[in-house]
Amino acid sequence: MKRFSSFLLALMLLFSLSACGEGGLNLNPGENNEDSDARFGYVGDTLSTEWFDFTVDDAYSCSEYQGYTPEDGNKLVVVTITLKNDWGASVDMWIEDFVIMWDDPDEDSGVEFPIAPGLSDDQFPSEYTLGINATKTGVSVYEVPQEYRDFSIGFMEVFESNTNPDGDEGNTYFVDFTPEER
Repeated sequence: MKRFSSFLLALMLLFSLSACGEGGLNLNPGENNEDSDARFGYVGDTLSTEWFDFTVDDAYSCSEYQGYTPEDGNKLVVVTITLKNDWGASVDMWIEDFVIMWDDPDEDSGVEFPIAPGLSDDQFPSEYTLGINATKTGVSVYEVPQEYRDFSIGFMEVFESNTNPDGDEGNTYFVDFTPEER
């Protein structure tokens, strides 16, 4: 059920982005600022959600990560994220909370979940709890199409709701970047 909820969140995030530009996701924050529910940043910026602050510390692309190689036509994007709980309670987190997106002018924008943990000890676990005032740094590895060079890491707030079983949407957060090749 948790995985299904995360999938629904990613779909809601993707559909909410379809109006951002003629071809789908527009990764230029200067052109998206009319959306008051969206917050934008770049690698090194700290964005504050309802429950935690997060910073994308580093992002690079590669053809292999810890022995894992992508399918033909794809590459890997490795993203290091630091989370800091600034809320007054523990926060349950899932690996699917942060998705990677790219703009495809010929189709709907692309979105992908991180590769499951197990490639390295640095990866975020499938599920974890971010304790009160705790900080956690981890890696998310994404397999994306080779031809794209500009990406965004996205997170969407979803609040529990008595009237909506899927929850109520809050703000969305995007960190735009072009990963360096390593």
